[in-house]
Amino acid sequence: MNRQLTILNFRLLLFTVFFLAVFVRLGFWQLDRAQEKEAQRNAQAVADGAQPVTLSRAHRERSRLSGQLIEDRGRFLEEVVFLRDNVIFQGTVGFEVMRPFRSEAGDIALVNFGFVPGGSDRSVLPSVPALTEVDELSGRAYISEWASDAGIDLYTGWPRITPTQSPLANGNIAGLSLLPFIVRLDASHPDALPRFWPLTVTSAEKHRGYAVQWFLMAVALLTLFIVFTWKQYKEQRDKSPAHATKEIDGHERRDAE
Repeated sequence: MNRQLTILNFRLLLFTVFFLAVFVRLGFWQLDRAQEKEAQRNAQAVADGAQPVTLSRAHRERSRLSGQLIEDRGRFLEEVVFLRDNVIFQGTVGFEVMRPFRSEAGDIALVNFGFVPGGSDRSVLPSVPALTEVDELSGRAYISEWASDAGIDLYTGWPRITPTQSPLANGNIAGLSLLPFIVRLDASHPDALPRFWPLTVTSAEKHRGYAVQWFLMAVALLTLFIVFTWKQYKEQRDKSPAHATKEIDGHERRDAE
């Protein structure tokens, strides 16, 4: 019986230690994510207060690129249209329209215009609105860990479906040397399309709340382990021969009195 209890306690200890480590690790991971979101929010605040720059200057000052306001003159390459696949906007599946913009200085950046709904037939591409303002660009620089470009060669012709916003991958397809960031067209631009581009999906405050939940789960698990182990210890002590002998001696002394 004692051997079975020892095995049970050892397994319970391993279970507790493992999940305690997992919960604590997840808690600190959420705190790290909260710090990242705070840094993003602060960077956006700095970008909001900065003056707009041209594509060329944005490329030179890449250390503070994220969210940077971009204003430039040049021309959109109207014949090159990418349709970023698998985009959902307000419950509708569709594409994001992207076109290259060549500045007067010769820099070329991929510009995301926003969303167009897709049809039920994948072989029929959506109608892409024609441009009304072809020589001015206004928007914000955006850089990310781009989605995989797997399958990018499966499509031909223009407009062309693409699985990623990656300037490198799409530039190779179009035969263009694109800047290593994209520009999200400003909503006030006459050719802007519907979009949902939040700075972050989950706020720093939510991440901190999630961290508290993980830490509380760790505390609850440790508490349950301590309570269960203490109850087992008491049960074993009460059933031990030495404890039973003490109880018998105690009863005999009381009877003698």
